[in-house]
Amino acid sequence: MAEARRALTHVLSRAEPYPVFLTDRLWDVVAANDSGRRLLGLMLGEARMARPVNFMRLFLAPDELRRHIVNWPAVALAMIHRAGRDLAAATDAADLQDLWQGIAADPDVAALASEGGELPPGSLGEIRFAAQGREIGLIGLVTSFAAPLDVTLDELRIESFLPADDETDDILFRMAAPA
Repeated sequence: MAEARRALTHVLSRAEPYPVFLTDRLWDVVAANDSGRRLLGLMLGEARMARPVNFMRLFLAPDELRRHIVNWPAVALAMIHRAGRDLAAATDAADLQDLWQGIAADPDVAALASEGGELPPGSLGEIRFAAQGREIGLIGLVTSFAAPLDVTLDELRIESFLPADDETDDILFRMAAPA
């Protein structure tokens, strides 16, 4: 586990100024780098960051990031597809099923899920955020350990966000610069 901890710490810290989150099988955020905390704090406020963060709820719940996501229907559809894949792969995960049912009870999420829309071919899943007079575009990248020998490692995902454009890249670098 020491090797894994070292690798994860390395990924989180070396990704700066790009936001990176470490999530578990229930999509709970177990760690984040400074850029990830800054980005969420910018949109949700520092007080929100004191409470646990669930990645699916973060993007799909009306009281979380939804109001800041310019292209929310497309992002929500991508998250719904991802949840479907995760749920299909976890055949005996009642806790995951229960969590998803709670999230999918939201009328907007339920409507998108019932439409069953397809993701556009070749889509990189860009997320466009607008907050405090800024708009930034990020492309998500999900990484996991290849053939981990520990079940805990098998259930971890690294959620990285890369700039979708030069303006976002500049904004993230400025946000990370010492004051």
